[in-house]
Amino acid sequence: MNAPTQIKTPANPRYVDRDTLFEVERFLIREARMLDEERFREWWQTQLTEDIHYVLPVREIRMRANKQPIGSNPGAFVFNDNYGMLDMRIRRLETGLVWMEDPQNYIRRFISNIDAAWADVDGEVDAWSNFIVYRNRRQRDETVVWGTKQCRLRKVDGQWKLAGRTILVDQRVVLDKNLYFFL
Repeated sequence: MNAPTQIKTPANPRYVDRDTLFEVERFLIREARMLDEERFREWWQTQLTEDIHYVLPVREIRMRANKQPIGSNPGAFVFNDNYGMLDMRIRRLETGLVWMEDPQNYIRRFISNIDAAWADVDGEVDAWSNFIVYRNRRQRDETVVWGTKQCRLRKVDGQWKLAGRTILVDQRVVLDKNLYFFL
């Protein structure tokens, strides 16, 4: 299952019931806490499907009349990862040799405006949310990144897992040194 490249509500969404929405909200909030606590290996092992597609497309600035989908330019991604690539990124962090992560960054993820609708595949849900990520490094190096994401969640053995994520950052120019953190 590939993540959608455009974050858009379908024409006639079948919104999930209250109990399912609560489960989706809990999943996204607990996932954010897991990432804040740098439990990346646990996140990879327990929260993701093996066919995940995790992308952050470059947003081109276009006139409104241009209806070409965001991320339709091949290779125009900040990251375009699958399960194996996410594992490689985590293994790199585990080496302790990532200069941007030493000394430790303090990162906090805020999730809001969560909504969900049944996907076109049985047992899957599309969830939309907004986020703010605050990162502090060293004494005065602070960054705030905000945007939106669409997640494809799938029930696996009674638990929700992330099968796809498309992230859109709302800044035209991100002034941070990198976007190496998980969103």
